[in-house]
Amino acid sequence: MKKRGKFFVVEARRLIPLLFLLVLLIGLTVYDNFFRVEPTVGLPEEEHGNLAFTTTDWGLLTSPTAFNLVADYDEWIRVSQELGLTLPDYPFNAEKELAVFAVNSEIQSMDVVPKFEEVEIKVLVEPKENYYHVITVDRQAVDLEDAVWKFVDNQDRVLSRIVPFWQTEQENDDEEEEEVLK
Repeated sequence: MKKRGKFFVVEARRLIPLLFLLVLLIGLTVYDNFFRVEPTVGLPEEEHGNLAFTTTDWGLLTSPTAFNLVADYDEWIRVSQELGLTLPDYPFNAEKELAVFAVNSEIQSMDVVPKFEEVEIKVLVEPKENYYHVITVDRQAVDLEDAVWKFVDNQDRVLSRIVPFWQTEQENDDEEEEEVLK
């Protein structure tokens, strides 16, 4: 007797569900690549500086160049309304974070630089026309006594220098207390 070779039979009707699943997988992959959406709130960005921050919002805006520090929720609403921004539903927590609004600039990095008798928070920005960038940063990392915020470009030119309003209010309160004690 002769031994016959093994013969494997595949029925087409059993391959149809596998082909259908393969087509769905390829279609989903193509759809995901064409309609990719950048998340509004992402992981903290920490490239050059030593302070991590989170981008809350960015987009196009026609307005003069400005930098604003926001320490409470009322200020968050006021600044966004003054600039005409409709911010996403970001849960701004004024107890744990500060917000920085940059108009006609994109914030690249942040650094804390100790100086004589003050602490400088150096914010590296890239000037961009008709653009705004809103970030949040951990309040404990930047809410330092005698801190001065300095916004600089890539050539280290100072674009703006801000003493936070909550520090000037605190100094005025201290002066009033000293006057009362005298």
